[in-house]
Amino acid sequence: MATNSASDEEIVLETNDKIENSSLTKDENNIINSDSPFHLLEGRWTFWYTHRPTTFRNSAVNYDSCLKKLGTFGSIEEFWCYYDHMKFPSDLPLYSDIHLFKENLKPMWEEEGNRLGGKWILRLKKGLSTRLWELLVLAVIGEQFNVGKEICGIVCSIRPQEDLISIWTKTANNQSVTQRIKEAMKKVLNLPQDCPVEYKTHNDSLRDNCSYRNTDRMTDHFFQAVNPLWYIPCDGGLLQLAIITFWPNIMSYDYLGLLGQFMKYLAYNHHCLLVWIFSISIFLHIFEACVAWRICKRLNIDSNNTRRWFIQTLLLGYPSLGILRQYATKKR
Repeated sequence: MATNSASDEEIVLETNDKIENSSLTKDENNIINSDSPFHLLEGRWTFWYTHRPTTFRNSAVNYDSCLKKLGTFGSIEEFWCYYDHMKFPSDLPLYSDIHLFKENLKPMWEEEGNRLGGKWILRLKKGLSTRLWELLVLAVIGEQFNVGKEICGIVCSIRPQEDLISIWTKTANNQSVTQRIKEAMKKVLNLPQDCPVEYKTHNDSLRDNCSYRNTDRMTDHFFQAVNPLWYIPCDGGLLQLAIITFWPNIMSYDYLGLLGQFMKYLAYNHHCLLVWIFSISIFLHIFEACVAWRICKRLNIDSNNTRRWFIQTLLLGYPSLGILRQYATKKR
């Protein structure tokens, strides 16, 4: 398997050498191109590979010159001939990309068949790309998306902190089709419905010269109400603290027994301490509400539910913020 020091030429040559020495001989190639028992796909696809080392990424090196064609296939047998001899994404050097595109269509933003489209982007933790890439490859060549010619190709990108899988669509302004592709992507990859997926048009990529920055995150509509019983200790306690701090004379301490006597003692003997406790409590609620607002923005939760999280956390504090933080952790 490859290490991070492997060059793109070594990877391409190794793949081609293995294919040439595989069981798919010239005679078998002739059979594939004729009416044969080989299982033809609905279309023909091409594998591409790119690797841009650190010294090239910020230079004027033409992207096209880094693009290496691995081979084209049109049947199940041809596909496995290539795929069985390709390296897994997890074994490729950093800043490598594997592309699977329709025949005669290069994985470039400005290509005629791509320029009006965009791509759905799924960000993955390191170590997950190999399995999900295989599922996506099989789904695409098996026409499981049922969107006609709207899928141009797919890409698996290996980066230092994360791996990325993307589906390139033909027309970015066709919202109904792009949404169907997103839902089908989640289905074939067994992703949860709340899994964040991002979209970016190729025009935007050309404008900022980057594939994966400044993307449009999928809007999240998550909100979960806290158990109403939490309002009794949180808001009831805060209200009672405000009364003994600022209006101690209106409090009926005798009805609360020993607790009432302790509260009366604090109200008349340690007023400054109560003011500090009340001020810190208010500050913590405001701080936790701001943290909830920031988490909502990071998760791209819609503005209406962001306001609901802010108000609920302002009233209840951590019982509300804790739920939101657990949700954010699950979505990482």
